[in-house]
Amino acid sequence: MVTCAKCKRPLSDPESIKRGIGPICYNKIKAEEEKEQQREDFIPFNGDIICKRTPSGTTFNIPHIYVKHSPSGMEWGYGGSGPADFALNALAMYIGRERAEKDGLYQEFKWDFIAKLPFEGGTIKREEVMAWLRERGVV
Repeated sequence: MVTCAKCKRPLSDPESIKRGIGPICYNKIKAEEEKEQQREDFIPFNGDIICKRTPSGTTFNIPHIYVKHSPSGMEWGYGGSGPADFALNALAMYIGRERAEKDGLYQEFKWDFIAKLPFEGGTIKREEVMAWLRERGVV
């Protein structure tokens, strides 16, 4: 009987037998490789965060890549799900998603920056974000 090289469970699928690793372990390995690749490919954002309201809606210079709380979009000016997604995506642009999510850092960022923005929008300076991150020992 052929077993998985990682977990020692029996293998029955011909592709898994050929690989020597079962599908669960294989998917875990692939996910770790993708995560590592994302870390290597990460290029920190060097600009300011800008959001504003226009007659046609809201505009951001931060893309809504990570949808964690608000599938309907990002927002600002209060402490809800739209501002949480804005905070996560903005902070992830500077330090990566994993670090932005660690210990709820993006939620703290939301309250300190995103929730305080006026209704019409505004600019959060990169220097202010970096100083905030330094205060917390993140950068």
